[in-house]
Amino acid sequence: MNMRAGAIFVSFDAVAVSGITVEALKIAKKLARKGVKSYLDLGYDIKIDKGKFNKPYKNEHEIYSDLFTLVRVDEIDCIPHYNLDFIERSHNVLIGRNTIVSLEEQEEIVLAINESSRQLARRIVQLWERLNIIHVIVENGTLPENIIYTKALYLAIDVYGKRHGLGNFAIWRDHDLMWNSEMAAMKYGPAPYPHAVKPVASSHITYVTLNNHLKNKLEEWCHHGVEIKVQKNAYDFTKLGNYTNIREKLSIRDNDILIARTTRIIPQKRLDRDIYLVSRLNRLFRQNGIDRKVFLVVAGDPHEDHASYQELRALATTLGVEPFINFIGLLQHERSQTRPYTIEDLYFSCDLVSFLTSWGYDSYGNPIGEAISFQRCYITTNYEYYWEVYGQHGFEGPVMAISDKEDGLPDEAFIDGLFRFVNNKQLMNDVAQSNFEIGKKVLSDDVVNIMDFDSRDKMGVNVFVSVVLPVYNESDCLDDVLLSLVDQKTHGRMIEYELIIVDNNSTDDSIEKINAFKAKNPNVDIHIIKETVQGVSSARKRGMDYASSRSKVRDSRLGVQKRHYIVSVDADCRVEPYWLHALIGKMVEENADLGTCNYYYNEESFRHRPNLFQEIQKTLRCRDMSFSLFGGFPDGKGFAVERTRYDQVGGIEIFYQLDNGRFVEHLSDDWDFGIRVIAWGGKPVYAQNSRVEINSRRVNTILEEVIAGTAYGQDGIIIMKDMRPAADEQKAMLCDTTPAQSQQAWCYSIKDYVPKNIVLPSLLNPQILLENPAVREFFTGPVADRLNRRIHEIKHESRIIDFKAIHAYKTPAYRLYFEFRNEIFSALRRAVGEDIGFPPPLPACFDAVEPEDFERFVYYFCEDRESGEAHNYFANGGVF
Repeated sequence: MNMRAGAIFVSFDAVAVSGITVEALKIAKKLARKGVKSYLDLGYDIKIDKGKFNKPYKNEHEIYSDLFTLVRVDEIDCIPHYNLDFIERSHNVLIGRNTIVSLEEQEEIVLAINESSRQLARRIVQLWERLNIIHVIVENGTLPENIIYTKALYLAIDVYGKRHGLGNFAIWRDHDLMWNSEMAAMKYGPAPYPHAVKPVASSHITYVTLNNHLKNKLEEWCHHGVEIKVQKNAYDFTKLGNYTNIREKLSIRDNDILIARTTRIIPQKRLDRDIYLVSRLNRLFRQNGIDRKVFLVVAGDPHEDHASYQELRALATTLGVEPFINFIGLLQHERSQTRPYTIEDLYFSCDLVSFLTSWGYDSYGNPIGEAISFQRCYITTNYEYYWEVYGQHGFEGPVMAISDKEDGLPDEAFIDGLFRFVNNKQLMNDVAQSNFEIGKKVLSDDVVNIMDFDSRDKMGVNVFVSVVLPVYNESDCLDDVLLSLVDQKTHGRMIEYELIIVDNNSTDDSIEKINAFKAKNPNVDIHIIKETVQGVSSARKRGMDYASSRSKVRDSRLGVQKRHYIVSVDADCRVEPYWLHALIGKMVEENADLGTCNYYYNEESFRHRPNLFQEIQKTLRCRDMSFSLFGGFPDGKGFAVERTRYDQVGGIEIFYQLDNGRFVEHLSDDWDFGIRVIAWGGKPVYAQNSRVEINSRRVNTILEEVIAGTAYGQDGIIIMKDMRPAADEQKAMLCDTTPAQSQQAWCYSIKDYVPKNIVLPSLLNPQILLENPAVREFFTGPVADRLNRRIHEIKHESRIIDFKAIHAYKTPAYRLYFEFRNEIFSALRRAVGEDIGFPPPLPACFDAVEPEDFERFVYYFCEDRESGEAHNYFANGGVF
């Protein structure tokens, strides 16, 4: 009998209900829908400072109903040295460093820890074997609460993963770290925390934390030996289910104000602020003759810090508001016979959710997220991480100003503002609805999205790839290209793929060669289809649409749903042996929607043209840097898209332009498609190890036009040139560029590159300028902030809703290039090399423009983008 697959959550918190276990519950619900059973170890055998070490589970079982089965390591007390006295002593000596011992005794403690962790690891593996575990989620394991258990977990993950051939099956999620948790008490001692167990580089583990500050600190502490992902806590915006209004039970009228506080009752949470606020608001209602009362309902355990609870009750008595303060004890997320109300009932019943926490206590603020998802208003302090988690996204609510030095009670300005707020019902409704709509976009993804549900073989038969190859008169290149496409290798894993060749009205013997190749390679799944509308855009669209339709029919016929990727390549480019493995592997690893390749020219083809090759290499170095930073945009020479995202955005879209009075295809489908995917929220990644060799004929036959920046048309018209050189046109291949020509070619190349590859990614997703540390480091923080503000100003004044069409992004991208060109080139010199130099000269028309008029005239210059000077200044299509 096959046992149901399981996931185990291991908490280092040792609290039955906390922000950590609430987040774990959300994941468990989604795992249950995927047929995975969830187990939870609350950490009663890990954490030693909450009086629960080795405490047996009692009523904790009913808290989680059917979502979690509580478990723990069997007979843990039989493991050598694993007892309260030794763990506490080792913590005081090695972590807190408040107990001084000899070097010999310290070494003895370390040896005992290692022995204990090895034996504990064996017990952990035995537990996972018995439960048929396929996913492990460790909560706050980097905090050095118990380094024996931490070491044991790392050992167990390594042994279990190798034994069962698992891929990346463990998520190690840190909510708090030593540098922001109980620093006043120096619980974890001073930096650099020498005996704390650092995250180890492992193919089995994904490290996750909640914000960029924690990510950067953790990566720095590990000397950048591991990569940390930022994954915010998430909330349910569907709110399916029936909720009970608890106002009547608490004698709170519909017209009264109910403030909910769902928190641990400890000093750091500053519930004294809420009690003081209730006193002042009720006084204002009385003074203004308004028949309303303000009530505070606190859902938390009064026994966790009973002294703090008693102080709060005494404060309520002193302020004369005891009847308005309700401590209703712990509320769970599921009803039971003994607990008829839930946390969700309280959120449903309240008007405001409070999070008036201290400056440095919490790094996240779950109650704010819960309020947003329940369409309730919130009040908060501007605690240390409020702006990063909520404020920067546009969420609104009354915010109490505090700081590290000023962390006291609410002032009169905050109280007066809140009084006006709660007396404006329409405003509260508008704020709650606005927050809810923003929240659906930025707070609904969670850590489940990075869990690998096919971890036993990430790139096995559950991944299918369609490679689409448009062909038009490519007889001379086809043999090498086809051989490179079917001779793909993997590092021990199989990718199932097919080759879809689109004949775009070839008049040479291309199709005969393809059929001959197909006959010689009967084991390769090759399909030949036709597209009669001339143009690579139409051919690519025909092939990718065909691939999408085939994949859906295939899944329906087989009764399965495979992960499916559609890949585009060009018929004159050769791909390297691990091209597909690297490209698809990167997309699977990053859970990406769009993948781009790395490109290069064969240096031998430019042996007699070192000047030209040097300029090409400069462009490609810039491209490699920016694609690594931003994820990149697709190019027909090689890119991939996940099939459901392809369908969602409507596939490749063909745009048209006028050329000599007739409509022709605007040959920018690959870039346009990338913009559409990213504008729809798709994630781009750059697979640096997925390499494609560009045919040098793209430069050889039109070298003079490349130098002049008119290689693919001008005045807004993009023209696909026929790059196949005739015998008498080979002379360009023997000619190098002069220094002046090289500089001219570089200027056109970099002017085409910067708006597309640096400005455009920021334009499509300005949040990366605030949230992505690498992007901020590239620009520098002040420049990133200025660029972010300027993007929003330009979008507002242009009233641009999205940037999906190629024509919609050109004007703002060009404007931002002119305004930030000096800063961008400074960043490029730092990131790529001093030889990148400085911005090319401005158009001559700016010579007479005064500095104070520069932005205004940039606007007019760039607005004339389809037929005027701007288009020709920035060249027309990629130069190299």
